[in-house]
Amino acid sequence: MRTIRQLSITGYILPAIALFSLLFSVAEAKAALVTYSFTGGVSQVNGALLPTVNLMSPVSGMFQFDNSPAVGGNYPGVVSNMTLNIGGYTSTYAPGANAVTIFKGIDLGGGSIGDRWRLVTAATGSAINGYSPFRFDLHLDREGSLFANTNMQNPPGLGSLTGSRWRLIFENAEGNLVRIQGSLSSLTAVPLPAAVLLFGAGLISLVGLGAGGLRNLRGTQS
Repeated sequence: MRTIRQLSITGYILPAIALFSLLFSVAEAKAALVTYSFTGGVSQVNGALLPTVNLMSPVSGMFQFDNSPAVGGNYPGVVSNMTLNIGGYTSTYAPGANAVTIFKGIDLGGGSIGDRWRLVTAATGSAINGYSPFRFDLHLDREGSLFANTNMQNPPGLGSLTGSRWRLIFENAEGNLVRIQGSLSSLTAVPLPAAVLLFGAGLISLVGLGAGGLRNLRGTQS
C-alpha cells in the first residue's frame, strides 16, 4: 500500500512539476519581445562610403523590441536587437540609447501632416574610410491619420503607409556625419521559435510524466 501511495504521489507530483514548467515556459513565450524582418533598397549614399556601399546594394535586416509598454508615445530602452545588411556590409545593434516612438499629427516633411512609427537605436559595425556607424533609425509614415492614439503598438503594414525611410548614420573622429539612406519593400513579423520550443518541451514533459506515473501505478497494483 505504501508503494502504491508513493507511486500515486509521484504520479501527481511529477506532472504537477511539469505543468508548472509548462506554465512558466508559456509565460516566457508570451514575453513582450516581437521581431520583424525587412528588405529594401538604397536611395542615397554619401561619397565617403563609396564604393563599399552603393545604390545597387540589396538591403535586408531585422529588429526586435518590447511592445508591452502601453501609453506615453515615447518608449525609450525597448529595442533589444537590430541587424542591417547592405550588400556585403553589416551593421548591428549596440547597447546605448534606443526607443520606439509613436507620433500623431506631426510634420512629415514637404508640408505633409500625418502619423509616424519610429524606431531608433545605437548601432555598430566596421569603419568605412574612417567613418563608423553609430545610429540606425526607421520611419514609417502616413499622411493623414494612421493611429487611433500614441499607445505602444507594432509597426503598421507597408500597404497602409505613404512613405518609409531607414537611415544608417556614420561619424568620423572629427565628428563629421555621413549616412546611407533608403526605403523598405517588405516588413514581416517573425515568430519566436524559442517560445514554440519551450511550449512543446513543457507539453511533452507533462504528457510523458503523467503517462509514466500512471503505468507504474497500474503495474504495481497488478
